[in-house]
Amino acid sequence: MIKFFRKIRQKLLSDNKFSKYLIYAMGEIVLVVIGILIALYINNWNEARKRSDEEVGILKDLKIGLESDLADLQYNVKSISSSIAAADRVIKSIENDSPYYDSIPDLIGRAMFPVKFVYSTSAFETLKSKGIDLISNPKLRDAIVDVYDSGYTFFIETERAITLDAGERALTELYPTRFEESYVFDFDQPDFQPRLVPLDYEKLKKDQEFIYFIKSFRNRLDIFMKFHYQKITMPNVENLIGQIENELNN
Repeated sequence: MIKFFRKIRQKLLSDNKFSKYLIYAMGEIVLVVIGILIALYINNWNEARKRSDEEVGILKDLKIGLESDLADLQYNVKSISSSIAAADRVIKSIENDSPYYDSIPDLIGRAMFPVKFVYSTSAFETLKSKGIDLISNPKLRDAIVDVYDSGYTFFIETERAITLDAGERALTELYPTRFEESYVFDFDQPDFQPRLVPLDYEKLKKDQEFIYFIKSFRNRLDIFMKFHYQKITMPNVENLIGQIENELNN
């Protein structure tokens, strides 16, 4: 092709047709420019396609992680509900001055059973390494950052303050003088069957410090479950999953 154009130029010059040569030269420049523009367009299209494929991959990974997070949240709600129900039975037994019965250690153990939200961060960390603006939809991008950076951080901090720190204090300050031992689990059972065996149940029923703790802990669990789990975090995760699904479908 290059030889072909060279021959045309040489013929025009040899025939002393300078004006036609200029026209031809301008046409050749235009063709070169068009070729460059086409090459740039193809390159930009390939880059955009590659970026779009990366975005789809990240969104799919985020959706998988969020669905796993939601399953963990739902499991924890069931566990916390069970702990609250167990605490209610212990409190009722104490208030009614009921005699000791075999399931008391199971109920107290269940009421004090620790629960922690474990969530997946790998997809979000990958997104941050590639740049948050990889997500082309600004509304979806803001929702992702809100759930992972703001929502989860606030939830974990609240979880630590409301339940985990209280459980640790009980382990060191409350349990040693009131129970035979702590962290007794049966890992062959689906719910691990936690147990706390009182040293003296009759004395425990009149122990104001223990009564205050179990009532307060029960109330904190109830607030944490109904507000932080069911009104904030779970709806936000469900909403984000729906937004990602819509983006993938589009």
